[in-house]
Amino acid sequence: MTLHHDLHAAGYFFNPTIQYKDNVHNDGEVMRGTMTIITRLARTMNERLDAMVEVERYRMKLGIYGGYDMRYAAQRLTPVEWWIQVNYQQAGTNPLTYVTVRVLSQTTSSSTCERN
Repeated sequence: MTLHHDLHAAGYFFNPTIQYKDNVHNDGEVMRGTMTIITRLARTMNERLDAMVEVERYRMKLGIYGGYDMRYAAQRLTPVEWWIQVNYQQAGTNPLTYVTVRVLSQTTSSSTCERN
């Protein structure tokens, strides 16, 4: 990973286009950064804990994350649209949606790094 910030790690982890590839690489830095972002953005302690449990289901492709429809949708939808679809499929109860939409809606750029 080129950019070593928690927000970049979380953006990488929450991007389903990347996570559904065969060669995905979620090392300790990615997972630590993702958990730090969840801690910062979750609104309550219960929401934080629920989101952390859901992270493992997403990482392991369990439940809704393991279905062919969501794997196919990851290639066709933007990451934000995909997470909104996950939330819809779970009747609006996915604890990660609030955090992921906030993370994936951020504008990031490496242009200042390139100028240096």
